[in-house]
Amino acid sequence: MTAKHPLHYHFGEVTELFHYIYEVCETAGIYIDWSGTAQTVQLYRSKESFLSGERYIGAIQYEGSNQFQKRWPSTVSLRFRRANLSFILKYCLEQIEDYRKDTNKEPFINPNAESIAFKFTSLTDEAKQVISKIKEVLCIANYV
Repeated sequence: MTAKHPLHYHFGEVTELFHYIYEVCETAGIYIDWSGTAQTVQLYRSKESFLSGERYIGAIQYEGSNQFQKRWPSTVSLRFRRANLSFILKYCLEQIEDYRKDTNKEPFINPNAESIAFKFTSLTDEAKQVISKIKEVLCIANYV
């Protein structure tokens, strides 16, 4: 069985959240590619950067279940791969602390972690505000 594109699934509110984050990234000028997985799409600075072979800067992913037929995912992760980010993008994303995956006591942000990850479970006004902050950072992706 081949996987459906992540936008074609319907898991209630978590699907709305995935679609919202997807659309926000697109409006920020981010190019989104799908490599055939059911849960994840990759984010690139632009279509040109994708076509020129640059590495992805991040991903949007359903989390909470690997077997959709048995249990729906419960979370949408928006993560950015530190090694593939410019210094300014990394710095600006690290300043956004809400909805962060990091659970470190001190330091709060682990600069050695592979990703800067944000995890969302519902599309609240607070979540929209954080996603909007992330969009502001992403809007500068093609200028750095």
